[in-house]
Amino acid sequence: MKPIQIKPRSMIRSTMSNCPRLVVTIMMTAFVGAAAQAIEEAKSPAETKPRTEAAEQTVERTQGGARVQFSSIENWKLKAENLSPTGHNPYYFPLKPGFKFVMEKPDHPWGAYRKEVIVLDQTEPFDVPGFGKFEAAVVQEEEFFDGVLDQNAQNWFAIDKTTNAMYAFGEISWEIDHAGRKVFAGTWRVGEPDGNGIAEPGLLMPGEFKVGDKYLYEAHELEAYGWTKNDADGLTITVPAGTFEDCVQVTENNLTNPSDITQKWWCKGVGLVKDTSDGELVASDALPDTDISDFGRFHKNPVQTVPPVAKIDGLQATEIALKEIPGEVNSVQIERMGKRNIYAVEIISSADGIEWDVFIDIETGEVVGTDN
Repeated sequence: MKPIQIKPRSMIRSTMSNCPRLVVTIMMTAFVGAAAQAIEEAKSPAETKPRTEAAEQTVERTQGGARVQFSSIENWKLKAENLSPTGHNPYYFPLKPGFKFVMEKPDHPWGAYRKEVIVLDQTEPFDVPGFGKFEAAVVQEEEFFDGVLDQNAQNWFAIDKTTNAMYAFGEISWEIDHAGRKVFAGTWRVGEPDGNGIAEPGLLMPGEFKVGDKYLYEAHELEAYGWTKNDADGLTITVPAGTFEDCVQVTENNLTNPSDITQKWWCKGVGLVKDTSDGELVASDALPDTDISDFGRFHKNPVQTVPPVAKIDGLQATEIALKEIPGEVNSVQIERMGKRNIYAVEIISSADGIEWDVFIDIETGEVVGTDN
């Protein structure tokens, strides 16, 4: 079951059967030399046809009927010895221990949403065969609905000291259950098998922003796989934290779930200021005039310790969910949505084969949301 959150990120569980509209044509070379060589040697001669020059330059997919090409690690000339867990890309937030900022989306249908992001005072070591050793910063994200902690994730980021480009190397996340306990939700990590080769890093923000560029932002084909397009630059954006000039806009497209599309706005010297999924910037260490003193205030709130009491059973919830999304039910379980307890019914839609979650209030039987 996917974590209950504003949008699926790297914890998306998907298979190709879930995405029949996504025609995948792999044309990228593997990330790590030793592991990639072993994979190639294991293939039959028919599977190891020489790659064309175009295939070496880009990764190519067809998405929604349109052919898409975007850059991947082969284009970036990334080297382990150039990676650092600290640094600052002008449009991204600083990789500096203790740096923090807050995004909010008060009108989210599941309750007032708040995301708190902080660069932890620790690093994550990597030793990838064929690539080398390096340290990544640990960036923690915590998501709250109506003041109740819903999810915790730790992301592994590093910056290329020679280009100022920012990269992602994986993450690990936990859902928070009705008793306030952390429940492992999933993980992905560069250099590990991803079901179709070896997981590669993603480019979060290039050192030089060029409108029209496309690139992978996450590259684990089963857990986290998507590409970014640079849409515009020179923008002025107003959010609760202030008005900012010299901003850029990007669109993130999820390759495992084509309907998951997110737009983001980044401003020079500040970082992320607006996100169609996560809301708008309200406070940041980069902005002395904003009040960041209440960061972590919801940790003082008592967790929801009362076990959920269902007034409708799982069978009834399933019947309700199937009326909303006809198909085949994979699972039914009780989860929390803000301060509300719900049945999360996972369904493979008979209409399009896509995996959906239908959320049913356990007391009223009302459909309170869907997600795919």
